[in-house]
Order: sequence, then structure tokens, then C-alpha cells
Amino acid sequence: MFIHETKFTSKKTGKVHVQHKLVESIRTEKGPRHRVIMCLGTLTLPRIQWKRLAHALECQITGQQSLLGAHDADIERLALNLVSNHELSKARIKPLLDTPKSSDRPKATILLDSIRKRDELGIGAELLCMKAWEMLGFEGILRKLRINTVGVAVTMALLFGRMISPGSERHTIEWFLERSALKEFPGLPTKYSKNKFYETADVLYKHKDKIEDALFQNERKIFLHSEATIFLYDLTNTYLEGHGLNNALAERGHCKSKRYDLPLIALSLVVDDNGMPVCSQIYKGNQSEPETMETMMKRLSARLYGDQQIPMVKPTVAMDRGIATDDNVKWLRKNGYHYIVIKREDGCEEYRNLFETERDTFELVSSKKGIYGEDNNVYIHKEPVDGGMTRVLCFSEGKARKEMAIAARKKNPFVGDIKSLNRSIKKGSIKKAGTIQGKLERLINKHGKIAAKYEASVVTVEGKITGVMLTKKPDVVEKDPLYGCYVIESSHTELSAERLWKLYMTLSRVESAFRSMKEALGMRPVYHQTADRSASHLFITVLAYHLLAAIENILTQRGDTRTWGTIRNVMSTLQHGTVSMQTEDGASYDVRMTAVPTAKQQDIIDKFGARCKLDATITKINDL
Repeated sequence: MFIHETKFTSKKTGKVHVQHKLVESIRTEKGPRHRVIMCLGTLTLPRIQWKRLAHALECQITGQQSLLGAHDADIERLALNLVSNHELSKARIKPLLDTPKSSDRPKATILLDSIRKRDELGIGAELLCMKAWEMLGFEGILRKLRINTVGVAVTMALLFGRMISPGSERHTIEWFLERSALKEFPGLPTKYSKNKFYETADVLYKHKDKIEDALFQNERKIFLHSEATIFLYDLTNTYLEGHGLNNALAERGHCKSKRYDLPLIALSLVVDDNGMPVCSQIYKGNQSEPETMETMMKRLSARLYGDQQIPMVKPTVAMDRGIATDDNVKWLRKNGYHYIVIKREDGCEEYRNLFETERDTFELVSSKKGIYGEDNNVYIHKEPVDGGMTRVLCFSEGKARKEMAIAARKKNPFVGDIKSLNRSIKKGSIKKAGTIQGKLERLINKHGKIAAKYEASVVTVEGKITGVMLTKKPDVVEKDPLYGCYVIESSHTELSAERLWKLYMTLSRVESAFRSMKEALGMRPVYHQTADRSASHLFITVLAYHLLAAIENILTQRGDTRTWGTIRNVMSTLQHGTVSMQTEDGASYDVRMTAVPTAKQQDIIDKFGARCKLDATITKINDL
């Protein structure tokens, strides 16, 4: 059941009147129709709360238990008053109130070999996405932006498609029209054009700041923050398929997906301590990480405080080492932000003696076992620094093993290139001395620090160059790498080493956000060849991540720590389909219904508070 609004103009006064009705969708021989259950007069309730009111009314009429919480007590009272004060049509309400006894139900003998299942569409993951959609108030936000019913439905399809069947917008259209029961949900239009999906994505990106701001305000009411509000900032990129010649955002740069052969687009994201997105920004693919920080902090302040006066104590910002340059740290301190950053690799050298000789004095802060039973202990030590800063020296056994394994597999790239050059000389592919010398100089410039440790000389035999010889310089002293060591720097001098370490570890949530967007939400690759469409694609991913983060947060609060990918796999087998059958007397029936959830699926549905949106319908096809 849902609430329908109608408007009509008085012929006498010319005044526009608004009337609301509780209706339900039914199947008839002429197709789907709406049946009026009761007239509600004119509601003053905001549209965003209509679905809750419709649920409360349905429970009052049918005698079911309401799923609304204590915060919806006003809606429950309104539903009770509406049902009590209106004269309901007995013909319409009686089938809802009276559950026929088994002896009174119509009976027919079904031919077992005639039973068939067909037209099965996914509905399991859709139920969770719909609940998150309602929880975050997406429809109310879009309505305020004057996006019509079709636009709201297409937005829902775009976001749910990214959640359930990640891919391009074209892939989402195919999923929505052919594999999802979402289009059968009550209140959604039945006709969609292909271009409407692309147009709606463009409209959403046009209203990007307003949508993100409204979502942020709604999410602050739902999710509580930790005692020290911390915002996590990072930047990633994704690659485009094609050359992107007409795409102003497409630029070559350092690709985190190792696709150096393709142009890139960059995305920066700020999330809160619950992992919920706060603001995002799309940049050209060659955007430097440090250069984005100041812009995003200004956007964060605008989102947090708007036109209000910015407080003296600002939130804490956690950043990864790629963004934590000296200039960025100075900017944060100058502008009154607290910060937690990890120093770059050379930051450990300053404390090499402590890491090597005083490690037994470090405090054990985390003790875990790896999947093979190995120790993954983490040890920390707080070291005060002049200038109102503090640093936490950290040593992780698990991180040390990982770094040593990577180093063992990694070969010296400079030595490898010299060997390749020698092979070319031996084969005779390169003969001229000038060409060989030029190649050697380019390799030395390419490898910089590594090449500086070697003396490279051209070997000549009887006037003919036979190769290049490398000799390590005698004054070069190789230091053992500080595997597993890192240094956290913060302006929070009052906090303990353990508290600072735990605050920094929350940065994994923004890394998890990027991982979810790339792997679970189909952010990469980008197939669009224009800047606007590419930006729209990335923004759809960010909006879908709002739903994903909300679902994971709610389930985590209720003891279920599985990721969305795992939840989606469990729910994917729940289908809405048609069961066709014939009776002994020759009549044929189609029953459109949702399958019974498995125990695991029902557990997830109960924890998240979702419920099925589709009622079973029985259609008599013929009567021979």
C-alpha cells in the first residue's frame, strides 16, 4: 500500500484542492490498477514520511504488528486517528481484515506435472537497498530538487544497480529491465527510456553539492560520532577505456591500478569516523595528491558549519603519507585543524636507533594471530617533539613480514635494465658507441638514487664495445630497511600513544571506501568519452557508497560484520517469480510471488529491518 496525491481545481472558485488516498496495486485482466483503500483528506505530513504512514495504516487495517520504531510514535497516532475517523468501504476492507479459514478457501486439484517456474527476478539485495534508500531520505532530497517521479525511480535504479550488479550505466539499464524485480515495486513507473538513465545521471551531478549536503545532514542524525570527531581524507584514481581525446578530465598520471597505458580520472573523498562520505571532488587524472588537501578542507568546513561561525576547536583530519607533505601539515596547523598523519619513509630514519635498540621498551597495543597462526603484534612508543607535536613510533610484526616478502620478490630495477642493455649489445642490436652511451645515461637518470650507488663503465675489447660493467661504490653503506616500522605524527599532545594509534587506524575506513567503490560498486573502468558523463559515472558511485556504508554500519551495530559483497551474495538467490499451474478441470493460474527467504537471508532481513514490498497475486488465465 502507498499514499497517492491528487489535485483538482474548483470550477467555482478556481482554487486548487489536494486530496490524499491510501491505495494498493492490484493485477486485473486489463493490467495493473490502483485500488483505493481509504480517503485521507489533505495531509500536512512531509512527503518523505508518507511511506511510514502507509505502513502504519496497513498495519492498523490488517491487524499486523508495526515495524516502526519509537521515534515514529506521532505517525502511529496519526494512522490510528485516520482509521478510527473514516468510514471505510466494507467491500474493500473486508478481504484485508478477514483471513478465510482453510475450510472456506476455494479449492482446486493441481496437476503436479503442470507446475512451472518462470520470469524470476532478483529481489533480495533490492530489499536492503530500498531500506537504506528510505533511511537516508533520498526521495525527499530529490523531490526538493524538483526531480519528478520517473527521475526518482531512475536514480533508484542507477544506485541499486551499482550496489547489486556493478558496471557501466548501460550494464545497469540491462540489469534493471531484465534481471531485477525493482521495476515491479509499487509506485514506480512502468515505462523507461534508455536516454533517461544518462540524462538523470547528468542531473544528479549538476546538483552534486546540494545532494551531498542533504545526505550529510540526514546521516548525522542517524549515525553517532566518536568522542573526537575525526575526518579521513584520501585521493584515488580510475582509468578510462579508450583514448579519452574529448575528455577534459582524462590525463596520464600515476595509476594506482597499474594501468599506465590508459588515461586517468582522480577522485578525492572525505569520510567521517563511521566511514560515511562527507564530500567528494573529481579532478583530472594527473592531479597531485598534496595539491587537493586545502581545497577539500575548505569544502569540509563549508559542509560542517555552512554560514555559521567556525568554532575555535576544529575537527581532526587523518591523512595518508601521500598527502601529508610538510606544506599541508603547516597549512593544517596554521588554520587550526588537529591532524594525524603518517610520516613518509624517511621519517623512520630519525628514530632508527630507537627502532633497533629500544624496541623491547615499546608498549604492546594490539595482539592478533594471522590466518596461519603467526603473531601479528603491534608495539608503540610515544615521543614528544618541539613545536606542540607528538610522534608515535610503531612497529608491526605483520607489516614487517609483508614488506620483507615484497622485498624478496622485488629485483633491483637498475641492475635489470643494465643486463637488458648488455644483451642488446651482445646480440648486435646496438653497435654505435654514442647510442650505447646515450642509453646508459638515460638509465642512470631514470633510476636516480639506486644508480648513484654504482659506478657504470663501458667495457671495450679491441676497440669494440662488449658491454657495460657495474661496480658498487666503496663509500656506499647499505642500511638494513626498517621493515614494519612507521611514525605517526599528531597535534594531539594530550592523547596517549594508544589513542593516537587507534585514531590513525580509522584511516583504513577511507581506504575501505575506495576499495568498495572500485571492486563492489563498479567505479572502474570508465567507458564514457566526455568529461561530464565521466564525472556523472563517478558521482553515481559515490552516491551508491552512501547506501553501502549505511547498510554495513547498521548491520555492524547489530553484530553482523560482513561486508556488502558477502551480504549481496547471500541475498542474490532470493527471487520474485511466477509459478504457473493447471487444475484438473483445465483452468490455468499464474501466481506471482516472492520465494521464502532462507534462514541466512531472513537473519539479514530481520537485522536490517527490511520487508518485502511485493504482495503475491493470482491471475486466472483461462477456464476451459
